[in-house]
Amino acid sequence: MNRDSLTMESDIVNWSNKEVLDLLHRDKLSSYIIDICKSHDIDGQCLLSLIDRDFYEYPFDQLKLGERKRFILVVKRLQKNNRHAMFELGLCDDQLSNPSTNINFLGTNLSHLSYNLHKKMSSEFTYERNTECFNTDVKASKLKPEIWKTALALGYVFLVTWVTAVVMVIVHDKVPDMKKYPPLPDLFLDNVPHIPWAFDMCEITGSLLMAIWLVVLFFHKHRFIILRRFFALAGTVFLLRCFTMLITSLSVPGSHLKCEPRSYPPADDLTVWGRRLRQAYDIWSGAGMSVRGVRTCGDYMFSGHTVALTLLNFFITEYTSRNLYLLHILTWVMNMFGIFFILAAHEHYSIDVFIAFYITSRLFLYYHTLSNNQALMQNDSSRTRIWFPLLSFFESEVDGIVPNEYEGPVMIMQNLKQWCVQLLTDVRESSMAKIAGTKLQEGAAMGEYSVVRLVDGIKKNLSLVEEFKNSRERLVTLDKNIQACMLDEHTDSELRHRNLAGLAGDSLLKEFSNPPSPILKKSI
Repeated sequence: MNRDSLTMESDIVNWSNKEVLDLLHRDKLSSYIIDICKSHDIDGQCLLSLIDRDFYEYPFDQLKLGERKRFILVVKRLQKNNRHAMFELGLCDDQLSNPSTNINFLGTNLSHLSYNLHKKMSSEFTYERNTECFNTDVKASKLKPEIWKTALALGYVFLVTWVTAVVMVIVHDKVPDMKKYPPLPDLFLDNVPHIPWAFDMCEITGSLLMAIWLVVLFFHKHRFIILRRFFALAGTVFLLRCFTMLITSLSVPGSHLKCEPRSYPPADDLTVWGRRLRQAYDIWSGAGMSVRGVRTCGDYMFSGHTVALTLLNFFITEYTSRNLYLLHILTWVMNMFGIFFILAAHEHYSIDVFIAFYITSRLFLYYHTLSNNQALMQNDSSRTRIWFPLLSFFESEVDGIVPNEYEGPVMIMQNLKQWCVQLLTDVRESSMAKIAGTKLQEGAAMGEYSVVRLVDGIKKNLSLVEEFKNSRERLVTLDKNIQACMLDEHTDSELRHRNLAGLAGDSLLKEFSNPPSPILKKSI
């Protein structure tokens, strides 16, 4: 294709349907495709926005294989030459402009890749679609720090390391007798002489890896998420180590080691366990490192130093940029040399180191595979919760790959200041809410007391009303009785007066009917 054609195609975003048809004629595509583009008014922007499934659905579902492939190649070429225009239209990410990355010029995402074509697509396209799915980086859309989960993970690893220290004391007290049980045959230990300073070099190597890991944590934007993952994995591996140490006691791997069970003075069990816990605290506070004065025996299956070296190496390489390949080579070399130093010091059998590296690396890969692909967890969530309970809990708010984004010291200080201000604001609001809640409770108590008094007053008033009604009824009844009594007395008095009047009349009639005697007249 000549330069003029490339120049024309670089301005496809402004093409009309006629110019698209001219391009299809020029590329000698079939008349069926040209008719489809003409009838459906496909312009330049429509060509740029075509995705994989569009080539296999209506109206392109009836295309022959050769027609479809040629049309796809033309569209891919146009999309490749117009990346900037696609970015301006929101059809692709800005990172697609980097030619060193795996570019998907069709602008597909997971929803397109997982789209069900209802068994219409060919096996060839299925293979291409799956290949694209594996090559696509699915970045997480929500990345909450969830500091409280990180604090729980820190508590978990503290608890596990304390249990590990107690178990190390127990297995030290039951270490096999070196005279009765000599070192086991070992391919590496039998052919490599003992190097006295090798174990100290192993711990120095581990300290350097820890320093690099702390620097990565300090500048990483999502430090709380990856720190939570580190604590969860470290705690789980060391918890598994507690069981393997207790199950089988291996003989001492080197004759240079002075290992024998501790002897305790005659005392009760409580005193003996108190001394054991004191020794466990010394191991726990010294992080199990010989450079800090910790010397233990019997804790061979599997190597805790190999676990620490491998975890630090894997986390550094996972959460730093892929361009820092020199750093990754350095951490891998330090990991391998640390393992070599452990064996050269004759502190562990070869099987201890191999099992430690295998378990640690597998758990790291399993954890990150599931956390980076939430679809796997959701499709089998019940089994995931049973076998990976910490993963289900800690990664519930992470729905994809954690990007390696970093912050400078200024940004870190600003975020720390903002976090402190937010913390003070939350504390102040919580205290004010607490005071308001107290006042509200007091007001509610006073309101309840007032309501109780009001109800008591209403009850008293109702009782008074009831008593008034009863009294009124009694008064009405008494008044009726009085009136009845008065009426009876009045009737009796009238009858009495009538009787008296009758008697008086009779006497007067009697007197008038009998004239007075002469003596009476004389006296009158």
